[in-house]
Amino acid sequence: MNQTLYLYRYYKEGLNPFRSTSNLNDNEIIHFMEKHFPTHSWFHANPKKRIDSRRKIESWLHHQFLLSGGKPQTKHPCYFTLGESSFLKEFGCYEGNPREVKIPLSTFSSRNISFTYPDSFFSEWLSCNKGHALYNNELNGKVFSLEKMLVLLKNKVIPNNVYMDTPLYKFHFYVEAQVWDYNLLDTLKI
Repeated sequence: MNQTLYLYRYYKEGLNPFRSTSNLNDNEIIHFMEKHFPTHSWFHANPKKRIDSRRKIESWLHHQFLLSGGKPQTKHPCYFTLGESSFLKEFGCYEGNPREVKIPLSTFSSRNISFTYPDSFFSEWLSCNKGHALYNNELNGKVFSLEKMLVLLKNKVIPNNVYMDTPLYKFHFYVEAQVWDYNLLDTLKI
């Protein structure tokens, strides 16, 4: 691949872009969301369910990353997109235009980054709903190493412009990157 690839992190202005609420206990997460994202209806409709789902998915991500030879420095990754996501910029959960951080993929190694397609929530959901029209056996429900993701991109295996539009979900698919080293992120000049 001749082009330079970048990770993007979208975040609400005034918040630290490289922090995860997953490091908080359940009550602290709810308080954080009420304070900083009071109109986030998806979360607030059922906070306990959302937190439990995220913890389950992060446990799965962590376990799969270890199996692939990754060396996580944390139990909870910092989430990015591989390439820009106009969907996340326009989604509205940031209560205004989100800020973004752009980092060259070359900053990371197989020891500190993993990937899912799409977002880990939907990748896991699709793997449990294999009859869904958007389910992709090769991509959903899997955690990819850096090397494997580069091969998938080179071979054009990742579909472009996949969009789920149902009464329950409206979601444009993207490659999610999970960075497992906050110390590395903290050294970056943003």
